[in-house]
Amino acid sequence: MRFLDLIEERMRELPTLPLIAQRVVNLLNNPGSSAAELEQVIKQDQALTARVLKLVNSAYYGFPRRITTVGQGIVIIGLKALRELVLSISIADLFRMKDDRKVFDRSALWQHAVGTAVGAKTLAQSAGLPLEEDAYIAGLLHDIGVLLLDLCLTTEFEELLKLTTEEHLPLIRAEEKVLGFNHTLVGKLLAEKWNLPPLFTEVLRHHHRPVQTRNYWAATALVFLADNLAQEAGIGYLEGYDADPDFKTEVWTWIELSPDQKTSVLQKMRREMLRAVDFLKAIP
Repeated sequence: MRFLDLIEERMRELPTLPLIAQRVVNLLNNPGSSAAELEQVIKQDQALTARVLKLVNSAYYGFPRRITTVGQGIVIIGLKALRELVLSISIADLFRMKDDRKVFDRSALWQHAVGTAVGAKTLAQSAGLPLEEDAYIAGLLHDIGVLLLDLCLTTEFEELLKLTTEEHLPLIRAEEKVLGFNHTLVGKLLAEKWNLPPLFTEVLRHHHRPVQTRNYWAATALVFLADNLAQEAGIGYLEGYDADPDFKTEVWTWIELSPDQKTSVLQKMRREMLRAVDFLKAIP
């Protein structure tokens, strides 16, 4: 059986995006939905409700008074921020799946995902692009294919990790050498399984090569740059550089920013990651 067939077979055994999370996303994508409808959906899951309230009351949001109900949380942080929060909790659960092996540090991959999400949102703000929430979620998801490779291909994944340490290959190059494809394709397959909006499917598939997408090039460019900035800042798992420096400079111009702004963006990313410490701990 080919490696990709094996992954697709095992992917059927993995949890889908939780039903409550799917319903929350559908409501938030529907302009006619109300805050009351959203509150009722979240309250159906007591564990999700508890985790939402814990995070809303964390230092990441920094509200001066305690929020005690989901309804208050929706009013204070807003519908779009709540979408980020619910999806973050759902995605983080995949990183917590049982694994007795200690070869790969999933917590470091989660930290890198959050760092990239924060970076993509920061870049969107700096560029004046109305993509902050979508860029954040896409950044959070961008390397989900790496997690799937770890879950589905135990022996082969250890082999490609060995290549990254012994031959200093970027992870994506090691994947292509061992498997014949890379984690961006696996991420795309999972996004399709979860019925995620096309923007996320495209970003997951092309975040290493944003030139290959035309429909969602701005979001893909944001995640591409944020991924590289998170690596440069040493945030979480470092998969190695595979992008040409001249091409990275070109991508900055796509979103009408200058590479000279990198320092200020990195400073904002680091500040946001310091604020996100409680957020990271709240979803261990």
